[in-house]
Amino acid sequence: MKCNEAQDYMMKYFDKNINDIEAAQLKQHLKNCKKCSDEFLSLEEVFLEIEQDSVIEPPEDFELQVMSRIEKEVKMYTQPVRENNFVYNILLVAVSFIFVSLFGGILYEAVNHPLELMQNVQIAVDLAKEFLAAAVTMTKGIVIALMGFATSMYKTYYYAYILLAVLLLVVQGVFIRMVREGNGAAQ
Repeated sequence: MKCNEAQDYMMKYFDKNINDIEAAQLKQHLKNCKKCSDEFLSLEEVFLEIEQDSVIEPPEDFELQVMSRIEKEVKMYTQPVRENNFVYNILLVAVSFIFVSLFGGILYEAVNHPLELMQNVQIAVDLAKEFLAAAVTMTKGIVIALMGFATSMYKTYYYAYILLAVLLLVVQGVFIRMVREGNGAAQ
């Protein structure tokens, strides 16, 4: 018997699905093959441990809990279909009308006065660039101010930070000493 056949027989053995002839062949192979014998012993230990462990029973309402959780998940991840919702339909029509009116007006102006439209677009782009430049400059100013404030606070309270660090080290030393003394008394 080859080792791969022996492994198949081992699984049959542990599944309690092996006949007498296969069991005898497996037993003979295990006597002659150290590798398979070691593997068999390891598997046998694992299966014995599994059999000795108590079976964990789920709670009585486990299925009900799982099903209600699934229902909640389905409701959470699916969008409700809005059927026959009069207010929703009116709002949808109103927003669509406004959008079409504005887009139609812009398109009408673009066809009748293309030069003015291009000038307005250029003005809008320039304003957007200026706004972004001002926002970046303002952000830089805020960061510089905060850094200056932090630096001045650090310089002002430099000795307080050193005192806090020393105090922290002293408290840590006392704590370590208490722990050591507590462990020594327990032993």
